[in-house]
Amino acid sequence: MASTWKAAVGCALVGTLLGNAALAEDYVFYETFSTGWEGRWVPSSLEKYTGKMEAAKMKESEDFGLKVTEKAKFYGVSSKFTPITPGKDTVVLQYELALEEGLECGGAYLKFLSEGFEPSELDNETPYSIMFGPDKCGATNKVHFIFRHKNPITGEYEEHHLKNPPSVPLDKNTHLYTAVIHPDNKFEIMIDGEVKSEGSLLDSFDPPVNPPKEIDDPEDKKPSDWVDEAQIPDPEATKPDDWDEDAPYMIDDMEAEKPEDWLEDEPVMIDDPHATAPEDWDEEEDGEWQPPQIENPKCADVSGCGPWKRPMKKNPEYKGKWTAPMIPNPEYKGEWKPRQIPNPDYFEDSDPIKSLADIEGVAVEIWTMSDGMIFDNILVTSDKGYATELMEKTWKLKSLAQKTAEKIEDEIEAPLEPVGWQYVEKLVDAVPFLSKLKAEHSDQFYKLKENYIIVYSIVALNALVSLLIFVRLLSGKSKSGAADPGKAKKEDITQEDDPQDQDEKEEEEEKVEEEEKVKRRSRRA
Repeated sequence: MASTWKAAVGCALVGTLLGNAALAEDYVFYETFSTGWEGRWVPSSLEKYTGKMEAAKMKESEDFGLKVTEKAKFYGVSSKFTPITPGKDTVVLQYELALEEGLECGGAYLKFLSEGFEPSELDNETPYSIMFGPDKCGATNKVHFIFRHKNPITGEYEEHHLKNPPSVPLDKNTHLYTAVIHPDNKFEIMIDGEVKSEGSLLDSFDPPVNPPKEIDDPEDKKPSDWVDEAQIPDPEATKPDDWDEDAPYMIDDMEAEKPEDWLEDEPVMIDDPHATAPEDWDEEEDGEWQPPQIENPKCADVSGCGPWKRPMKKNPEYKGKWTAPMIPNPEYKGEWKPRQIPNPDYFEDSDPIKSLADIEGVAVEIWTMSDGMIFDNILVTSDKGYATELMEKTWKLKSLAQKTAEKIEDEIEAPLEPVGWQYVEKLVDAVPFLSKLKAEHSDQFYKLKENYIIVYSIVALNALVSLLIFVRLLSGKSKSGAADPGKAKKEDITQEDDPQDQDEKEEEEEKVEEEEKVKRRSRRA
């Protein structure tokens, strides 16, 4: 089994290396974190970025990636490349991510930085064009896709977040994240090559790129006499005379009876009889030693212990606090809304992709409570086909190796069912009184499966009994067979009228006849 796993992993690794060699260079930026990566990536010089990243092998792979080494740290490192212009060509952003220690709280995304940034001065305010990748903490679990769009009126960049982002795969294998932004403002978000979200930059983000044409008038106020309560309590209604507001919601169940096996004199918890005071316990300093409490074993197989109390049940007479029924409000004017006025900040950008700043770099700028995350094969290209080819020749083979190793590990660690267990079950089901016991004590019966000695003993005992019965049957047949041949032989000889046997027979008959004559003379005398 180990050799099978090594062969599968080895094939995947060879395929990866051959695949990389076969790929033509058709990208703006491609980072594998091979030798010399430190010269291509610049750490931030700001004091808060104390997290150190290093190149490390990925699981079941010879590939190196950029690894987050410590928890609860800020990480800031970036790399520059030739600018790519969104809207001019398709923009494909792709990278592999392994959460080898999980993702407790923090980001695992990449920032694709806008043109003009200084790598050594990287911080959380450094302008980016697109932020893409996993983020998880508490209830948040999503793959971010955020783009920054330039407002044509103010000239400022505003963030727009994907409305329905996909969830983060939280296993520890390597996953591939791909974002494709087309010149026509369409986009696709893929995980492991499968589209998880797609749409348009115009209507799939919050806030939307284009603001509303009209907005609420900030000067408009609701009139003081405006009635917006659609219903009111019926002023004519009165509480019925038989309405008891003081009746409790729950009452004692007077029909309940104490179970016959209830042990009222037995406490639910008792001192652990096997517990002893620690050797270094000093009663003068530590006080009197008290043994720990355990559940009373006498209570395990009975209905209960201690003082018995009647169970509670819902009070059929309970009605609760009386309130008047609601009726339509005759003064209701409807829900008040401020009047609408033209939005002074309104604009319409039908081609927002062209308002994104050129992308000139990529950064890992995160804070995380998890270590062990590894980034690899970061790609920026305008060729979606190239990204797909790279996926096939790198991530796909790596993923196959990891899944193969995981499957083999699961098979090795899976608890094995005793070989004879099915035989024991059939044997028990075939014997009526054993089958009844099995039904009455199913939990205890199936616990036997965990005890190999018992299972094998039952199988061996049954085999021994079967063997003894078989031997006895053979022995019986042998004896029966020994008698029958002799008898047959005697009959055969008699039928053949052997002369010697015939004479002996006649002598025997004469002897019997002579004895009969003697007996008759004796009776006459």
